[in-house]
Amino acid sequence: MNEQVIFKDPVCGMTVDPDADKPSFEHNGVVYHFCCQGCCDKFSSDPELWLSGGPEPEPMPEGTMYTCPMDPEIVQEGPGDCPICGMALEPMGIPPSDAGPNPELIDFTRRFGVGLVFTLPLLVIAMGPHIGLPVERWISPVMNGWLQFVLTIPVVMWCGWPFFKRG
Repeated sequence: MNEQVIFKDPVCGMTVDPDADKPSFEHNGVVYHFCCQGCCDKFSSDPELWLSGGPEPEPMPEGTMYTCPMDPEIVQEGPGDCPICGMALEPMGIPPSDAGPNPELIDFTRRFGVGLVFTLPLLVIAMGPHIGLPVERWISPVMNGWLQFVLTIPVVMWCGWPFFKRG
């Protein structure tokens, strides 16, 4: 019988299959396996910190509930590990104090603004005839189709790219 060896990510605690094309890092002759490149980068910047148990968590107010980012149905009082995936539980409703601006929020805000610039004229061109705007007098039908196509491309391909990537 051929048993599969599973390793535990020393940063987040998730189980990692070494044959699953995941990142690894060698330290003092031992190869450590990681669930993602982010965990590998954290570990490689200071391996001794992570081998000694990781950074000390910030003290949380009494009664803080913790949840798993991967399995949000797991909720408990106090820190610990998720019984399903093994990740460290995170405090609910308390944003990290030193996190600074959220780069994902900044990126999505920028994408929303660009999408709005292209979508508003597209909305007028495509739906204008339905509310009585004489769009057919302003733009020929062939040009109307091409203009809608050109205005749609950046909205779908650039503004929607994170959704395609995650999907």
